[in-house]
Amino acid sequence: MNDVPRLLYDEDFYAWTQEQAELLRRAGSGANDLDIEHIAEEIADLGKSELHVCQSLCERIIEHLLKLEYSGLAEPARHWRQEIVEWRLQLERKLTRSIVAKLNLDERYRYALRLLRSIEEDAPGLMARVPAACPYSLDQIVGSAEEDWFPPAR
Repeated sequence: MNDVPRLLYDEDFYAWTQEQAELLRRAGSGANDLDIEHIAEEIADLGKSELHVCQSLCERIIEHLLKLEYSGLAEPARHWRQEIVEWRLQLERKLTRSIVAKLNLDERYRYALRLLRSIEEDAPGLMARVPAACPYSLDQIVGSAEEDWFPPAR
């Protein structure tokens, strides 16, 4: 067995699923009674599911970083930090180079802003205080194993 696909499977599951789906599609009818198109689609969907989990985790982390920095609310801050750490740990386990390339932080930020609106009642003027563009880098969103970064409250 060729070790390249196995190595890709272990290191970047998302990229592996997309590559394997494409290889199955190219094999086409040469694989006898296999339902190649549906099998390929299911494999591709497995990878897309990994991507969507990472996108969602980024959105939640950005939302909570914005809450910490711009809400002015002190009481739930400890809880928000704890959730950020948990989500960063989940993200760390799933994030690969090919997923990073597809994250689109501008889009993640737009979704995070939609999530953030839910606390505007508790933090009047919150949406007017947050920046129009994402103020956080991917490194700040993901954090690091050594130390979790949090923005200062404003």
